[in-house]
Amino acid sequence: MPISFLAPLFLAGLAALAIPILIHLTDRERRDVVVFPSLMFVQRIPHQTVRRQRIRNWVLFLLRSAAVALLVLAFARPLVDRVGAAGALRGGRELVILLDRSYSMAYGDRWSRALAAAERAFDGVRDEDRATLVAFSDRAEALTQRTADPTRLQAALSGLQVADAGTRYAPAFQLAAQLLEGSDLPRREVVLISDFQRTGFDRDDAVRLPAGTLVSPVNLATDGASNLAVLDAMLDQRSVGSRDQVSVSARLVNTGSEERSDVSVTLTIDGQRIAATSTSLGAHAAALVRFDAVPLPRRAALGTVSASTDLLERDNRFHFVISPQQSIPVVIVEHPSARSSETLYLGRALGIGTDPRFDVLRRQASQLRADDLTGRPAVIMNDVAFPGGSIGRRLRQHVEDGGRLLVVLARRSAGESWNRADGLLAGTVGDPVDRWGDGGGTLAVVSYDHPVFEVFKAPRSGDFSTARFFRYRAFEEADSATALARFDNGAVALSESRVGRGSVLVLTTGLDNLWNTLTIQPVFLPFVHQLVRYLSRYGAPRPWVTAGHVLDLRAYITDERDAPQDNAEREIVVEAPSGERTLQTVGGRESYLEVREQGFYHVRPLRDRRGLLATIAVNLDPVEADLSALDPDELVGAVTAGGEETDRTTAELLLTPVEKERRQGLWWYLLVTVLILLVAESALSNRVRPMRRRNA
Repeated sequence: MPISFLAPLFLAGLAALAIPILIHLTDRERRDVVVFPSLMFVQRIPHQTVRRQRIRNWVLFLLRSAAVALLVLAFARPLVDRVGAAGALRGGRELVILLDRSYSMAYGDRWSRALAAAERAFDGVRDEDRATLVAFSDRAEALTQRTADPTRLQAALSGLQVADAGTRYAPAFQLAAQLLEGSDLPRREVVLISDFQRTGFDRDDAVRLPAGTLVSPVNLATDGASNLAVLDAMLDQRSVGSRDQVSVSARLVNTGSEERSDVSVTLTIDGQRIAATSTSLGAHAAALVRFDAVPLPRRAALGTVSASTDLLERDNRFHFVISPQQSIPVVIVEHPSARSSETLYLGRALGIGTDPRFDVLRRQASQLRADDLTGRPAVIMNDVAFPGGSIGRRLRQHVEDGGRLLVVLARRSAGESWNRADGLLAGTVGDPVDRWGDGGGTLAVVSYDHPVFEVFKAPRSGDFSTARFFRYRAFEEADSATALARFDNGAVALSESRVGRGSVLVLTTGLDNLWNTLTIQPVFLPFVHQLVRYLSRYGAPRPWVTAGHVLDLRAYITDERDAPQDNAEREIVVEAPSGERTLQTVGGRESYLEVREQGFYHVRPLRDRRGLLATIAVNLDPVEADLSALDPDELVGAVTAGGEETDRTTAELLLTPVEKERRQGLWWYLLVTVLILLVAESALSNRVRPMRRRNA
């Protein structure tokens, strides 16, 4: 087993061995001096004495020399490399190196230490071994094929960066298990290089490595790690007078055990610093920072909230997109003889909508033109007959092209006209049903999984059972229709059917106070708003998404000139925050984009690189901000069948020289030996001197 030294320059101190040699060659016991009265009468005779100098007490000399030599070796910090022939005799091994590259690995010097640990694992690969490098965050990817060539492993490691994703250990161990199960080598080993973040471990993940697999963890976590992070941002858009304003609030968290005082927080919009403030966060505490309202831009603006830097800077900023106030275009077709009281509730409900606004175009049935349907995907036929003729054909074409139609059946609807509407309704309209005698019916069945009613699914979010329905139209639905709501006697209250790429909804009672009391119930306003949102396919603009999400790009193309029509396909360019550009096809085949980088993605037309269709803000997973670590043995025991012990050879190989020396602690034993030698030298020296005097 070879021996090396952490501080080999101290070995120059072995020159101090000359000291005991000089002492033993020059130190002589002096004889007793006899004093004569006078030597003046004694004749001087020349006399020459030659005496050979030699070491008399070899035991004492060796004790002193050994003490000096061991003291020098202790200062040189020796360590023994125990990885040698003993490990080679055990045969080849299938080695999988799991390298954690989640964004918490950017904390301090963790990433550089992780790369160094991977390189040490590469150095231990012998000709009979096969190794695979796997990088993982919330997913795992094999960066190399099985190889015994350390240079290939080094090449795969070169240029690898920390990802903008969280930690999940299950995918990494799942991939490692697949690689190990296909191996025919006698030994199976896994090297896990990670900060062992607790949030990435789920005991419910049923992942087990093959029996006999030895796992060597390299723990890069540091005691007392703390992190300051911006976890979220809230946008409050509202109208103040004639101007639209937005207020930004941000939620900060301090995961450390010490208070963070005077934390600087800055709001930036379109690269311009808008506001700055400061706050204090206690240990393991969160705080909400609010900025004053600013005018809402007329186009989408890019915003960022930044906090003071620390050892993990990636989560100290939070990005978002501020979209201008939008309005939903909707066409309401009314009967020419309808009184104002019959259209009051629907008009008022849509008139007070602010998030979003409703751009209502009201037309009498006799005044409806084909152009009125252009650019307005939501159409409400409010208690009117089917228009027929060219307008009727245009209405059907509007639905088949993807529009949505709400048909409100009440006393002026002329059900027979809808029955002749060329199959536009998936069912047959009957006569009005009168339930005044039993006090009116109620809604007994509501499909809360449908988008129209989904907002009322939570407790105390709205109660439809309090509304009474005294009259409604009989509607015998076809098999292709789906009843979204039914009265207590089983009659259809709201039905939906597909027509082409669009759909038709049938409401069998009026949206006024003549046939029911729904209009005076608290649920009426949110019900109408949600109904029109569904008709228009409105989706609230998402200020941001989390890295790792998969997005349907069609939802981000709002310009009709660029949105694909029918089954046509359109090519767009997506530019990532890193500047990387990818070509995407949107249209007949749904096109999805997985966002993996923190920052802003820009969606542009293929033929106009300066044009901009959409901007998508992407932020880090806030769960990863918690740096608390778990015990590596807990994780190893969960993925190994019997909690096999870590392979000592591999574990020793992965340690740095400093860590190896610290574990062995040979210098301490050397110093203890020096102390023992010095005590023995002192005792022997005290015994030798009196003996010399007696012999003299």
